[in-house]
Amino acid sequence: MFLQDCVGNTPIVKLEKTSDSLFADIYVKLEFLNPWGSIKDRAAKSMIDSGISEGKINENTIIVEATTGNTGISLAGICASMGLKLIIVMPEYVSEERKKILSMLGAEVVLTPKDLNYSGAVNKAKELSHKENHYLIDQGNNLANPNAHKQTGREIIDFFHGTPDIFVAGIGTGGHCNGIGNTLKLHDDNVKVVAVEPTQAAVLSGNTPLDQVNSDHGILGIGPGIIAATVDRNVIDEVFVVNEDIAQQTTRDIIKNEGLLLGFSSGASIACAIHYAQRPENEGKKILTVAASQSERYFSAGL
Repeated sequence: MFLQDCVGNTPIVKLEKTSDSLFADIYVKLEFLNPWGSIKDRAAKSMIDSGISEGKINENTIIVEATTGNTGISLAGICASMGLKLIIVMPEYVSEERKKILSMLGAEVVLTPKDLNYSGAVNKAKELSHKENHYLIDQGNNLANPNAHKQTGREIIDFFHGTPDIFVAGIGTGGHCNGIGNTLKLHDDNVKVVAVEPTQAAVLSGNTPLDQVNSDHGILGIGPGIIAATVDRNVIDEVFVVNEDIAQQTTRDIIKNEGLLLGFSSGASIACAIHYAQRPENEGKKILTVAASQSERYFSAGL
């Protein structure tokens, strides 16, 4: 078995203490237990496998991608295990832990000015990909990204012997919201899918005009300030805008009270889940979200 074959089949746990005082029960799928520590392992494996099968990636290819970190780390781990070269382009505001992990895994790291937001990294990656033997993963337009999460959705259905009543997903590229959400709705179209975005980059809800986005909002992993092609608006029933301070405090509370070492994007999603679990009309319902990554990537970012 190769390391990338260990991706997936992560456990789901109930937040026992948190749920005790709420009308609904909150469950979390522990995606940080994937080999390279985040939910992005699924999409990275899917996108590289797709590139190889389509003849776009071979042993001489230099893979290029823009990311705020987790996708980059997942790609770097897979590329290291397969002997592939990788260039990762990131805004300079990403956490130091992400930069160090990428370097340790052998990726070349290119940083773009933070005032250019995440879109600056995307544009730089596109520029680099025009060179000979370079291939852009392009996670925001790559259908292998959401397609990876059909399996995630099936794992959820197997666990619940059906579906949760509400599925909460933080929105970056929208890959797991799209893939999981559509898979759950195909099984039961009564499932409510809630997308989560931060106040400073609330582009899905329309609260933040695109020219006023601040991608350096403190919740790495969601709220890139762009609406990727892999965001499927048709699967989203509601958009929840989370305050950055609340997301960060929720993260700390869950770490202390539940013993789960989460990152800020997971805290944002759980803050949303708590909001819905506090509603009397949701009494007895099951709410699911994902723990996308773990705490150790966020210490230098304020955790």
